[in-house]
Amino acid sequence: MVLKFSIPIEPIPQPRARVTRNGTYQPAKIRAYKAIIRKAALAAMNGKPPMTGEIHCSIRLYRKYKSTSRRFGDCDNLYKAITDAMNEIVYKDDSQITKCTVEKFTAPSPLVEITL
Repeated sequence: MVLKFSIPIEPIPQPRARVTRNGTYQPAKIRAYKAIIRKAALAAMNGKPPMTGEIHCSIRLYRKYKSTSRRFGDCDNLYKAITDAMNEIVYKDDSQITKCTVEKFTAPSPLVEITL
């Protein structure tokens, strides 16, 4: 099974968990980003069960060009936010991914393209 879908959203890297006296938490911005990815993944799966076995993943990230900041984020942190969000929806666990390609581009509009 090949699954391909796109999300018109600015890619965000997975930050470190924040630690407080009450435990750890993720910032609201990354929680909202992952919720959007989960929603798109659910729609793309169209009611199918999560994939089993080894999975090959290709992620293409398009960031809107900003003249004030050229920082895009590390590939591994960008990848982690996306693959964690798809756990139990597209696959049972992201540990099933045996091969992954992550590419970063600047473009007129932000976009995340995922192919599994």
